[in-house]
This record gives sequence, structure tokens and C-alpha cells, in this order.
Amino acid sequence: MKKITLLLFLLAIIINANSQNLVPNPSFEEYYDCPDQQGEFYVDFWFEPPYKSDYSPDFFIDCSTANTTVDVPENSKGFQYPYEGEGYAGVFCYGYNSDQREYIEVQLISPLIEGQEYEFAMQVSLPERFGKAINKFGALFTTDILEGVNGETLIEANPQVKSVVPITDQDNWTTITGTFIAEGGEEYLTIGNFFSDDNVQVIDVPNTDFFMWGYYYIDAVSLTPVILSTNDEVLDKQLKVYPNPTSDLVTIELTNNYSSIITYKLYTILGELIYTSESNSQLFSIDMSDLSRGVYLLELTDAQSNKVVKKISRL
Repeated sequence: MKKITLLLFLLAIIINANSQNLVPNPSFEEYYDCPDQQGEFYVDFWFEPPYKSDYSPDFFIDCSTANTTVDVPENSKGFQYPYEGEGYAGVFCYGYNSDQREYIEVQLISPLIEGQEYEFAMQVSLPERFGKAINKFGALFTTDILEGVNGETLIEANPQVKSVVPITDQDNWTTITGTFIAEGGEEYLTIGNFFSDDNVQVIDVPNTDFFMWGYYYIDAVSLTPVILSTNDEVLDKQLKVYPNPTSDLVTIELTNNYSSIITYKLYTILGELIYTSESNSQLFSIDMSDLSRGVYLLELTDAQSNKVVKKISRL
């Protein structure tokens, strides 16, 4: 029993708030106009970084009545169905020693919290007509809008998440994912290749039209907070938390004459600490009546450092 308890104590339970994707319009389904040709990036919320360049990202969706080069699934770059929804984006990422680049950028739903861990994921696919597959294609998070240098298409930076190996699959979507700890205040996400042609690994894909160029379709972009906690069996068995959901008070009751000082912390689902306190009573309550409706995380820790995290719904 002691070994089982110890293992449970060391086990990290990841609460991934899937409903809390911080990327608006993550699958490029919302747009303000139908594209008829390449470079017409008419996607709501998303934009290209403000720098002078002859290159623009592409938006692919089958909404035009004309036979265009930006249809789905067949378009000027290749043939691919969306990973989800009806549309996807696309950017140049390698230019055969010319550092030709395109990027897409979006303002997050809320700024990132200092010290909070986040998980990023996106789907990418190499179109059939392009012959260069690269690694380091990734996602950069910044506090301000990312701006390039006038006349230069490459924006040099070290993104928080990037692909380790070149993405070569032309038939299926490939997931690029990773986690990172926010410095705090990051509010903009930019996707693309932030490394020069000399600083990426390149794999040649045979039998392609544009054998000197690299390009990726992009779909299903997500950024979610990750809450790590240790749910200990010892403390969990001594607790009752009710009512849940609640409209005002949530009560914490220690059962079986379990006596300990309990430190409790209440977080938003995004991991932001609302308040913290402690109690040496076996029955105490937390007033949530002033909080907005939604899901919160209640962390309870006893004097022996046993810890439990409960999801609390505020009606």
C-alpha cells in the first residue's frame, strides 16, 4: 500500500483545458472574403507580419464560384483535404539560399501568464509540388506584434516550439507539438521558419515541380494551458468537496477525524491564481459568489505536503 501511495503521489496528472484554446479561428474557418488567387489571405483574426515584402501567405478554401488556384482539396500547391473544417493556410518556408519566407500571425485570446506551462500544437503538410522538406518549422510567441525588416522576408528568432525533423509527408497531416513555460505577457503567435536556409536540415523530395522550394500547409492550431498537480490518495480519501457545481459557496470537509492545516489555492482554468489561504478546521467554505461562471481549479495541500486538485464549476 505504501508503494502504491508513493507512486500515486509522484504521478503527475495533466489537466489539459481543451475548451480553452487561446488561438482564435484556429482552423481558418472564419474569413471576410473568398480568395480567388494566391496571396489573398482573407482570414479573420490572422494577418501577416507588417513588413515590406513581395510575398504573402495563402488561404485555401472552396468558396469561390471560379476555378481558382486556392481551392480545397486541389490547388496550385498540391492536393490536400483540411485536417478539420473547410480551409487551411499555407506559407513558403525555404527558398534555396534566398531565405524566402512567409509568416502568419495572430493575437491570442489572452496574454500568457508568467511561469505557466502551455502546450502548442498544429498540423502541417508538405504539398506535392514542393521538393524541400525542412525541420525547425515552428511557433514563436512574443509580447508585441512581430515585425520584420523592410525588404527582407526572413525574420530570425528562436521559436518556443519547432519541428525536430523535416516534415516530408505529402499525403497526411503531421503534428508539430511541444510545451514551454511562458515568461509572461506573450500575446502574439507567429508561425513559420525563423532560421536561414543554412541553419535548417533539408530533405529533397523527388519528382516535384518546385524542387528548390519549401512550403507547408497549416491547420488546426492550438495553444492550451497545462496544469500539473499531484493528486495524493491519502488526502483525497479524507476530503469531501461540495456542492460541485456551485452558485456561491463550496464546502471542504475533512472526514474520518483527519486533522491537518489545509492550504488552499483557487486558480482560473488558465492557471492564474485568484487567492490563497489556509484553515485548521475540519469544515470550511470558500465563497465563489463574486466569480464569473466557469471552471476553476481548487488546490488543497495538507501539512504533510499531500496535494489534491479539484475542478470546481461555478454556475
